[in-house]
Amino acid sequence: MNKEEFKNIIINANYFTKYEAIVDIKTKEIYAYEALSKFEIDNNIISTEDIFRYLHHNNRLFFQLEKRNKELQIKNFPKNKKLFLNFDADICVSTEQQNYWELFLFEQKDNVVVEITENGSDDETSAKIMRDFSSWLSNKSIETALDDFGQDGSMFSFFMMNGSRYIKIDKSFIRQIDLNKNYLHYLKGVLKTIKLNGQKSIIEGIETKEDLELAKKLDCDYVQGYYFDEHKIVR
Repeated sequence: MNKEEFKNIIINANYFTKYEAIVDIKTKEIYAYEALSKFEIDNNIISTEDIFRYLHHNNRLFFQLEKRNKELQIKNFPKNKKLFLNFDADICVSTEQQNYWELFLFEQKDNVVVEITENGSDDETSAKIMRDFSSWLSNKSIETALDDFGQDGSMFSFFMMNGSRYIKIDKSFIRQIDLNKNYLHYLKGVLKTIKLNGQKSIIEGIETKEDLELAKKLDCDYVQGYYFDEHKIVR
């Protein structure tokens, strides 16, 4: 598939957003939503992984696509809640991109949390891009969340953890505890550190009642996952 063919597929693909609830573990009230981008593309033509691999090699298209996506996500979300928006640092590297996102986010800064996602590489250049993006957001007083803490292959750094208001615990923690109960003590230590830092924790991957009961035993602030879909929280 050449660049032009890929561009046409992406631009013409049906796009929608799923708003996944982030729930207060104590009150059981919805605190915020995370906007999850979905593309209706035949996986036999191109996989989700390949889509982002291509986009990381086409910064202009990636930026144009995310401008459209983020505008739609802002337009359609429930206005009385916070909205977590996934941002890839690679779309905020040029002066043009930074100027655009600064204006976009400034207008929404009271409602939006920028979720910093990894850019698919573990080299030093990519790590620097992410650190610079985290610093840029902090300097603009925009709230951030560090996504997928503890994920396999994560480029986690204390620099980005220290600069984030929210720390999202990857679902792999819950899955590992199912396999080895000793990891429960490790997760408790992580959550205690987050609380001592004055930050908020979000445990992802709550898919069953058992997952929710486990999260209730932990000293976390919020939970998120497919379990809440059946309660018609997602729109």
